[in-house]
Amino acid sequence: AVVSTQSTGSSGINAEYGEEKRGDILADKITYRKMLEQKMDSISQNRIIVSKEQARAQQEKEKIKSPPKIQSTELDSLQRKLEEKRAERMKMKTAQQMTLQGGPVKRTVNLEAEKRAMEERRWKELEQSRERIAKLGTKADRTTLMT
Repeated sequence: AVVSTQSTGSSGINAEYGEEKRGDILADKITYRKMLEQKMDSISQNRIIVSKEQARAQQEKEKIKSPPKIQSTELDSLQRKLEEKRAERMKMKTAQQMTLQGGPVKRTVNLEAEKRAMEERRWKELEQSRERIAKLGTKADRTTLMT
């Protein structure tokens, strides 16, 4: 009888220990879940804050990119004057190009003629120098034959 009480006594302690252990595990799980929920809430709030900040920054960029459009009669008249001056400059530029087109062509023709003339003079000088060398060579041959 004594043996059975000891075994039931130790099993009772084991049962109490097991219940206590299960209670601790459940308490730890509940604490862990609460901690995870708090972190998830914190992450969610931070995402909301970041997205609001990004939206505000984007709006500021758009404000900077597109200045407010101000239309006034003075501004319109200045734009018209500017366009008229541009058109006038373009007309003058095309007129100048038309008058200058004849000039460069004539200059090119003159340069080509000068180049041809220089080339002919060079060839004539080359021929004359070779003729002199040939004459000197024949004179040198005659003097060596005479001696």
